Amino acid sequence: MKRLMIILMAALPMLAMAQGTMNVKVDSVGKLATQLGDQKFKVADLTVSGPLNGNDLKLLQDIVTRNKVDKNNPGECLVSVLDISGISIVEGKEGMKTDANELPKSLFSGAKNLVKVVLPTSVNAISKGCFAGCTSLVEVSIPANITTIGVEAFQNCEKLATITLPSGLKTLGNEAFEGCKSLTSIVIPNGISEINPQAFSKCKSLTSVTIPEGVKKIGSSAFKSCESLTNIVLPVSVKEIESSAFDGCEALQTIQMASVSEIGVSAFYDCKHLTSVKLDMISKLGQSAFEGCDALQTVEMQGNLTDINTAAFKGCKSLSSISVPASVKIISSRAFSGCKALSAFNFPSSLTKINDKAFTGCASLRSVELPGSLKYMGDHAFEECTSLETVTINGMIDEIETNVFAKCSNLRKVVLPATVKRIGNEAFLNCALLSEINLPIVLQTIDPAAFEKCTSLQSLTLPVGVKSIGAFAFKECTSLTSIELPVALTKIGGSAFEKCTSLREVNLNCPTPPSISSDTFKGVTATFMIPKGTQQVYAIDKKWSKLSGLKEKEL
Repeated sequence: MKRLMIILMAALPMLAMAQGTMNVKVDSVGKLATQLGDQKFKVADLTVSGPLNGNDLKLLQDIVTRNKVDKNNPGECLVSVLDISGISIVEGKEGMKTDANELPKSLFSGAKNLVKVVLPTSVNAISKGCFAGCTSLVEVSIPANITTIGVEAFQNCEKLATITLPSGLKTLGNEAFEGCKSLTSIVIPNGISEINPQAFSKCKSLTSVTIPEGVKKIGSSAFKSCESLTNIVLPVSVKEIESSAFDGCEALQTIQMASVSEIGVSAFYDCKHLTSVKLDMISKLGQSAFEGCDALQTVEMQGNLTDINTAAFKGCKSLSSISVPASVKIISSRAFSGCKALSAFNFPSSLTKINDKAFTGCASLRSVELPGSLKYMGDHAFEECTSLETVTINGMIDEIETNVFAKCSNLRKVVLPATVKRIGNEAFLNCALLSEINLPIVLQTIDPAAFEKCTSLQSLTLPVGVKSIGAFAFKECTSLTSIELPVALTKIGGSAFEKCTSLREVNLNCPTPPSISSDTFKGVTATFMIPKGTQQVYAIDKKWSKLSGLKEKEL
């Protein structure tokens, strides 16, 4: 009988191996290889317990991360289930460097056949990349005493659908669950103070995120491209959302974040279904923060924000209502470019700068009144605001820059401040309904094409200080009947009044003929009234002498 029992005991491991399972218990470090023997590559369901050192863990790593079997070795298989709940890790440098009670860096990285893992109850940390690239992993049992999940710990575990984070967790590393595209929900434990960069980036199936009070910051790209996430509530403790935190969350409809004070670059870029934003304490708004939020309709902002940053709301084509803090001093380049539904904007009294293309293509904007604090308005600032009818500029600006109001096809009236010295290239190009504009007394330069195709302008008196009129400046102003040119004028550019077909009188106050080109008045049939006693001076000028209709004024 005793002999029979010995035979049966010896056969038990072989029976277990026939079923692809093996339970190994080691009594001391460095003994795992002995216990496994020649069966190490013939097990699919492996349970290991006992103390392990670096040599043991290196062997375990070799076994678990194998992704191919040797066809010439019958019985070989790949590990799909691993239970190491009963191991303890001893500090050392043998095989691989180990720290006590910590799963080593990249321990099971790339174990593509691994489906289920039960982690040790003795460890308190999962190190960098420990399970990264375990693309078949669907179930992980994380013990309650884990306090740290390291950088990239479960990165690209594509089939991992659920995970329960232990209540004692204090640190969740960068990219910890990045690319876990089957993960559907996550509850952040109370001990976490920051959701680190890319922690859940590219979790494409993530629909539910619970963030507790105590979290202060959402790191850069933390939830980037979580394209199934529809709603999120941030606790009042969250004060900062870093760059691209929710970039590409295409399904995101609502987010409660009234207490947030800082929003980073592209934080909500391309959140195409986000409908409203409320920020009660905003102090910093990054570039492109809400760019491409197609469904965004209302924005309410309060706080001490000074700069609406570059492209902050660019392309928010449904945005119809926005309130900005009284503290705003700068509206940066393309901040509201392409906000086609924006019909009104209350410019704060503290505003000093509107940068290039800030409101380009705001096709519903009907009127603009700029405050006395304004000192600069950039190129193309209101270009193609096709519903814009009236503009009043109360600021201390000295230049109307290039294309500022170009192609504002409904613009009828413009009030310029007394400080403007130059009207830039194509500033009012194609403003076909513009019929009323005051030209300040200090104006000196009208640049090329400044008023080209302003077909409703009828009469203009240029201020006494104007010295230069650029090429094409008033070309095709087909309703212009008369214009008075000042004594200081020295140059009129080519085609400046070409095709002004209604122009009948040009009143010149220049004793010295300003330089012109052969096509300056091309297509114009007008009387040119020149100062008394200057007939001979104009007659000897090669260009002026070719114009018919020169006539001296009567005293």
